[in-house]
Amino acid sequence: MNLRTLSVVVLLFIATPCSGAISPYESVKSATDDLLAKLNKLRPAYDTDQGHFFSEIDKALAPFVDFEGFSRGVMAKFYRRATPDQRTAFAERFRELLIQTYAKALVEFDNQKVVVREDVKTGRDASRAAVTLDIHGKNGAIYPVEYSLVLKDDVWKLRNVVINGINIGLQFKSQFGFYMQKHRNDIDSVIEAWRVDG
Repeated sequence: MNLRTLSVVVLLFIATPCSGAISPYESVKSATDDLLAKLNKLRPAYDTDQGHFFSEIDKALAPFVDFEGFSRGVMAKFYRRATPDQRTAFAERFRELLIQTYAKALVEFDNQKVVVREDVKTGRDASRAAVTLDIHGKNGAIYPVEYSLVLKDDVWKLRNVVINGINIGLQFKSQFGFYMQKHRNDIDSVIEAWRVDG
């Protein structure tokens, strides 16, 4: 099971609204169950109408990912150097790339068993939590996926994900840093040129 296939499980959380009135576990469990039921209906559109397919994934992702917070972490030290317009443009570009990445991964998801762990990690900040899913591969291996969540406006939103020990936020950050070096710290050029590897 490759990283792209694993990464589709991000959708298993963000495709369904998650009210702050219920626990992070209940939010993730409900969203996972709902999306697994939708996968078979959505997958055929990838071959017949990719525009529609990407649009549907965009609708699923947009309300429940903290794109601003996620993209700020990816830009890291360069965030402060960016103008408000550049920050907005990068967040939009990041959203586009993230949606494309997981939309393509969606078609590779082959009804693997997904188990949401009930033990939720929390800290002193009640607005943050981490929920782990276990994906059971066909080879018998179990792949842990940890969602980092933040509570914003009574909705649990995705801020980062660690897939089988691979921190996706850090991967995006590394790729962004590479493009900044390549384009001599020209943020506008990076926004225009950046592509996500894989």
